Amino acid sequence: MFLLLFAASPTLSGYNPLLLPTKVKHIINLTAESTGWSAELFWTATFDQDLVAFAVQRSFDGIDYQDIINYDRHFVAAGDTDAYREQDSDPLPGENFYRVRFILADGEQVFSERKKLYFKEVAAFEIFPNPTGRQVNLLMKKFRGKEVEVMIFDGVGNQVYQQHIANVDEGMLRIELETMHPGIYSVSILHRGKTFTRRLVVTSLQEN
Repeated sequence: MFLLLFAASPTLSGYNPLLLPTKVKHIINLTAESTGWSAELFWTATFDQDLVAFAVQRSFDGIDYQDIINYDRHFVAAGDTDAYREQDSDPLPGENFYRVRFILADGEQVFSERKKLYFKEVAAFEIFPNPTGRQVNLLMKKFRGKEVEVMIFDGVGNQVYQQHIANVDEGMLRIELETMHPGIYSVSILHRGKTFTRRLVVTSLQEN
């Protein structure tokens, strides 16, 4: 009696060695959203070895990237999933490409997929109402989270108001004008040595 053995056909059995699942080394999910004046980045990441550092990178052309946020020491054990949230509060006018650069324990660099956001040119700050009589509001969303100096000068260059803000939170500053005479003033915001200025018209204090 003879027993005949046949090799299983990949087509008949559904087995195909080329379709065998392979070990996934890294899992990275990156999301980017625009608030209109900033980029909000969210991601989760899992690696097959320890993570020791990472950096958020930005590019204006999707080719040349620069680090804009660095964490030189950020340890996550192999196999653990960590969730992150970072913000670019000073995006470039036009297209902005973002990705995250991860550094693993053996020195390997791993990059997330890239995300593209578009930003219009945003005024440094807005003044309203203008003209005004009793008070004025400064909308400073572009400076949120930053340190600024707010100054007001009269028509001949005399400083009549100054306020230091260590961290702009809501982006709105209300200034009372009771001590200011009707006329044309200059409102300036100083940030990192750069001055942004807009004109303010103060009318009679009886007008709103």
